[in-house]
Amino acid sequence: MRAATSEFAVGGYFGTSTARIAATAGVSQPYIIQVFGTKEALFLEVLERAGDIIVAQMESIGLDTFDLSRFTSAFRRTVLEESVMLVLQQGFAASTVPAVGAYVRGLLARMYLVLVEHANATPEEARDYLARGLLINTVLAMGYREHADEYPWVKPLIEVVIGPDDEGDDG
Repeated sequence: MRAATSEFAVGGYFGTSTARIAATAGVSQPYIIQVFGTKEALFLEVLERAGDIIVAQMESIGLDTFDLSRFTSAFRRTVLEESVMLVLQQGFAASTVPAVGAYVRGLLARMYLVLVEHANATPEEARDYLARGLLINTVLAMGYREHADEYPWVKPLIEVVIGPDDEGDDG
């Protein structure tokens, strides 16, 4: 799963072969197929793991009432490992695959419900939070964090979720 996660995070569903995943994992390609059946099934398992991680982190914030600044501050402390975020992005990009599209649409609905039902956000607050989060994830996936000095306008977008670039801060 670790090898599949790192390979799918970089190459996406369409650009990653089971042979590449097998090579990274140090196993044979037939073994990958034997265990998971198809590349689609393996991708869905990786994607579902990533989705479960993000939903669990959102649920762990535990606000009685929604406050975007408090929710964002709490979520900032649980920023996901980059490969998980990239797998989610790759899932959105591969949504033309029927099973993948169904999963990511359901995942976005789960995230919305966490905000509305768990954190008591209004539908508008939930929409705005998800829009902000998806924008930030896209900005991070595009590598802006590593090139923030070239694009200074992006720093406030990154800081909204992960905070200022502070070498002494553990997160």
